[in-house]
Parts: sequence; structure tokens; C-alpha cells
Amino acid sequence: MRKRISRTTAKRAVVAGAVSLASVLGLVSPASAATDLKGKDPFNTDKLLMSICTGSTARSYWFINVNTGMVAKDVARGFQSNPSMPHPTERFQGWCSYPQASSWTWTGSETKTSDTLINCSTGSQLAQAVQSTGTTTSTTVNSVGGSFGVDWSILPEVLSTQATFTYEHQWSYAKAKGWSKTTTLTVPARRVGWVTLRPLMRTVRVNPIFHVEKYTYGTTNGGTWTVNSWRGRGYKDIKSYGAFYDAKANVTDSNGNPLGQSIVRDRAVNSSDRC
Repeated sequence: MRKRISRTTAKRAVVAGAVSLASVLGLVSPASAATDLKGKDPFNTDKLLMSICTGSTARSYWFINVNTGMVAKDVARGFQSNPSMPHPTERFQGWCSYPQASSWTWTGSETKTSDTLINCSTGSQLAQAVQSTGTTTSTTVNSVGGSFGVDWSILPEVLSTQATFTYEHQWSYAKAKGWSKTTTLTVPARRVGWVTLRPLMRTVRVNPIFHVEKYTYGTTNGGTWTVNSWRGRGYKDIKSYGAFYDAKANVTDSNGNPLGQSIVRDRAVNSSDRC
């Protein structure tokens, strides 16, 4: 026996399905939808993205020479007295975001973290508590080199809030702090000992995305035409694969102390140890 479904019930089902789909689409990261400009324009698109996405997330306004890819800020924000846009100059506006693209861990350089303990004895070991100390570190580099106007004062904050929320409690980026740990160091006779750390580090890479709001170019009759995608091609969000910021910092424990391998090093005493 067939079950009759009323038009109202069917309509509700369609609406519910639409809401469910909208919820799923709302969870899609902008990074997955952004168009990679690599090879789609004749100029260096890596340099373009690193020139217009320099740390800020505010709306920005630009002129571009589409032959060379060189950009300049539109300080008048589009309100030019002369509405013409002669080729090869075009104009665009929008804003940048910095979503995480990838992440990996690696071992940092081994560094000495304690004072040395000198055992001048000729026949007995020396055991003593030593304090290992240090500071967690953060560095940021870009893929193109140079600064291109990067605002290094705000970039760490932007990256730590937009690109690193998944590592909030496991990563020291933009949260550098001093740390201290007590270790019992045992040094054989006629040896000098100390403690080092091979820190566990994490790199989070972000590919900046420019979200196009308006794009204006000249027409053959001397006027202008404005669209809402990159060069009128339908690309609402653009990136370039080789344009990225790498944010590097210590992986930390729940107390903010760096994780890694502590190593005891030693050597034979010499004349400088004054035994």
C-alpha cells in the first residue's frame, strides 16, 4: 500500500534537505574553493599574492598592470575623477584570509640548556641537580623573500588566530615564554657534563587567499566594466600555490614547556676547567 505524502510534508522535507546541505557547505573551508592562479596569468602570481596579502584582513584596493603583474595601492579607493581604465591597468578590491594549508613536525637544533658540572675527582662520580632553562621561540618566513610590505607586527596575531587554532594548546607560536626544568646530572670522574635539548618543532604553512569583491577593467569604447570575480573569469577567491607563510615554533606540553629529547653530554676535563 502506497503512503500518501501531502504537499506540505514534501515541502518541509525539501526545506530540511536544503538546510542540511547549507550546513554542510557552511563547513567547507575557503581554501578548498580558492582558485590557484599558477599558470593562469602571464606574470608571477606568487609575488602578486605576497604583495597584496601582507598580514592584514581588512578590505584593500589595488591597481594592477596585467602585463607585468605589478600592483599599487589605490589610495582613492576607486573614486577616481577619470573613470577610464586604459589597458593594461585594471583595478580590484577585496580582503585576505590566511587558512592553514599544511602542517608538520621536525627536530630543531640541539642546544645547551644547563650550566656545566665539573667533576675534578679522580675516582668518584658527582651527582647534582641542575636547572635547565630556555625560551620557546617563534619565527615566520615567506616564500618569495623580502618583505613586500609585510606587516610583521600584526602577522603573528593573524596567523595564530586564523591558521593555528587546531594547535592552540600544543604550539608556542606567538606565545614565547621562559621555561625551567630540574634534572639530576651524574658526571663520571675527570669529566665535565651538561644538558642539551633537541626540541620538537612544528611548522604551519598558510597559503593566503584574496577574496575578490570587485574587479574593474577598461572597455574598447573608453568606459569601464565592473564584475565581482578575478578578471571576470568567475574566480571569487584566488591563491597561488607558491605563495605561503611558514610559522615555526616549539611543540609544547599542557604547561607551555617545550617537548623534545633531553640529552646529557660530557667531555674530559681540560686546563680551562681549573681542576
